Amino acid sequence: MTDTTKRIAQLAHLSKAQKAALGAVLNALQELSPDEAQEVLDHALDHLAAEDQTPLFARGIAGPFGKLDTPAKTWIDSRTDELFRQKAAARRQDVSSAQRDCIYAWVHGKTYTVMVAEKALHDANAMDIRAQMAVPFEGSEFGGHGR
Repeated sequence: MTDTTKRIAQLAHLSKAQKAALGAVLNALQELSPDEAQEVLDHALDHLAAEDQTPLFARGIAGPFGKLDTPAKTWIDSRTDELFRQKAAARRQDVSSAQRDCIYAWVHGKTYTVMVAEKALHDANAMDIRAQMAVPFEGSEFGGHGR
C-alpha cells in the first residue's frame, strides 16, 4: 500500500467512490508542479461550480426573468481574470455568480443577487398576506363566539 493509498484509506467519511475519485485525481496530478496542479484544480472547481451551482435558485427553477439556460462565455487577459477572481472572492462569490451579477447589473441596472433578494422578499410578503387572510374564523357551529 503506497503512502497516498494509506492516507486515502484513513478518510473514513468518504465513500468508496469518493476515495477512488480522490486516488485518480492525485495520480493524475502527481507529474505536475504544485502551481500547475493548483491551476488544474481551480479550473476543475470552476467547471463544476458553473455546471452544478446556481446559488440562489435550485436547478430548473426560474430566476427573475425565467430559467437560467444560456451560458455566457468570453475571453479576457490573465491579469483581468486574476483581479476579477480576487474581487469575486472578496465578495464571497464564485466566479460564475460574479459574472452573472456583472451582466445583470449592466443590462438591468441591478445585480442578479439583488433581483433574487427582491423576488424572495416579494414572495415572502405575498405569503404573509395570504396567511393573514386565511386565519380561521370562530363560528358558533365550531364552538366559537363568532366575529
